[in-house]
Amino acid sequence: MKKTIFVIIALIMSFSAFSQISTNENPYTYKIEGFNYQKIANVKIDKPDLQQVLEEDIENDKQNKMMRFGVILPIYKDFFELANKTQTADGVVWTLSVEVEEAEALIFYSDNFQLPRTGKFFVYNPERTKVLGAFTHQNNNEYNTFATEYIEGDKIIMEYYQPNSESEQAQIELTEIGYAYRGITKLSSEYRSSGDCNVNVNCSEGDNYRQQQRGVCRIQIRMSSQYIGWCTGTLVNNTNYDLKPYLLTAAHCIEDVASTSYYSQFVFYFKYENSGCSVTASEPSRSRSVTGTSVKALDNTYGSNGSDFALMLLSDEIPLSYSPYWCGWDKRNTAVNNGVGIHHPSGDVKKISTFNTRLQNSSYGSSSATHWYVEWAETENGWGIMEGGSSGSALFNPEGRIVGTLTGGASGCDVPASYKYDVYGKMSWHWSSNGNTNSRKLDHWLDPNETGVNFVDGMDYTSALTNPNAQNISLQLYPNPTKDEINITLDQSIKIKQIDIFDQAGRKVETHTLSSSTHTLSLNHLQKGVYTLKITTDNSILTEQIVLN
Repeated sequence: MKKTIFVIIALIMSFSAFSQISTNENPYTYKIEGFNYQKIANVKIDKPDLQQVLEEDIENDKQNKMMRFGVILPIYKDFFELANKTQTADGVVWTLSVEVEEAEALIFYSDNFQLPRTGKFFVYNPERTKVLGAFTHQNNNEYNTFATEYIEGDKIIMEYYQPNSESEQAQIELTEIGYAYRGITKLSSEYRSSGDCNVNVNCSEGDNYRQQQRGVCRIQIRMSSQYIGWCTGTLVNNTNYDLKPYLLTAAHCIEDVASTSYYSQFVFYFKYENSGCSVTASEPSRSRSVTGTSVKALDNTYGSNGSDFALMLLSDEIPLSYSPYWCGWDKRNTAVNNGVGIHHPSGDVKKISTFNTRLQNSSYGSSSATHWYVEWAETENGWGIMEGGSSGSALFNPEGRIVGTLTGGASGCDVPASYKYDVYGKMSWHWSSNGNTNSRKLDHWLDPNETGVNFVDGMDYTSALTNPNAQNISLQLYPNPTKDEINITLDQSIKIKQIDIFDQAGRKVETHTLSSSTHTLSLNHLQKGVYTLKITTDNSILTEQIVLN
């Protein structure tokens, strides 16, 4: 969240990669009776000298730049040269631990990562209470890059299993380790890195925005070869209702990203929140994440005449199991009287801030009326404000539509009430006022067919009826349950463009491209279970579950 001196006009004048999605299974070594985890080969890396980093953080935090929480330590070693090798009856297991003293958490980065079809890769803590994986060939990408969520603590274990039947060798380079030095540690019985005045999103203040909160995510940003930071983003709907994974955030979140190749190592955490209102509620889950993105449009001229937005396209579809929600938007320049901001202050669990006074026109730098000025209100469970890490988060109007994205301000838990304000780049300005090219505005992406509508409501991944174009479509799907195939029939005037099949974990297992109002789908090559069909037509999305016996 940016802070600087700006003028309150109203007061003065009156790029692509692939997903983190995993199979959510246990490492192979769990099956090996008596496996000695204490004898795993260990790489110990010297902890970084943080004196200069912490001094820079003090200055950056004063300006509320994107919150930096970690540094990156180079290794550039081949995983297989360092790891222990264990032969089993079924295959081979390689294990290696990496340790960096006093780390709050560690992140694995690789610039050379390719797995064969049957290989499985895991990352977990020594206590084996946090497991990421299995990662498979579905996590490969054209850049050969890979990155994980963080694992708390100063030591992680990496494990790769390859069955005897697999002839292709995996490529796994231990390129770098992300070293988190703040904002992670569990504080007594609390999971909190932000100020104590903040309000958990699952408090009563969020009751009218339960759908919208499912569209908000925390972004783990690879800034450079040295640093990692936090911002907030929001899934956003478009007039095609096609569930493209567009994510809206702030340009200043990514303006210091040193290389577009780092976008492939961004990690997006969905539903990172406490289950209840109390800060002592159960530990939040981080099992719902996606890795990789590309940037479609942005404006970083907020210091002069711009509105500070970035529109990303995530590199893979978001699994149904994440229960995502594509938030609606309103591009009218309408000053509403109340609403909320949903965000991840200081990279903390999801919070909600409330305003109940009329939005005011505002500027940032020398620009004119590009932003909304928002005064936060004290509510039943706290006084929600914004912090570093909240940057890019959405401002919602009473109808739950996005009207702005956070640039910065003066708010904080310890400042007087008169300073508990922030400014948001206007959705109305993001739309087409920053420039004429498609890379500088939202209209080309969020209204691709130039419908000219002023607002769009949100859309739920699992509910086809939230798409108004789908309500009058007659769909027949039979037999269901089935043993080997299923027949799909729509109205003759409606053509099926694509059918995607998702498994119970929400992973897309295959795609069929066609142009027909009827289709027979062969399923005899799939394992038994429950699957979801996502059927895309010219102007709608339909989702149906099927059972394969």
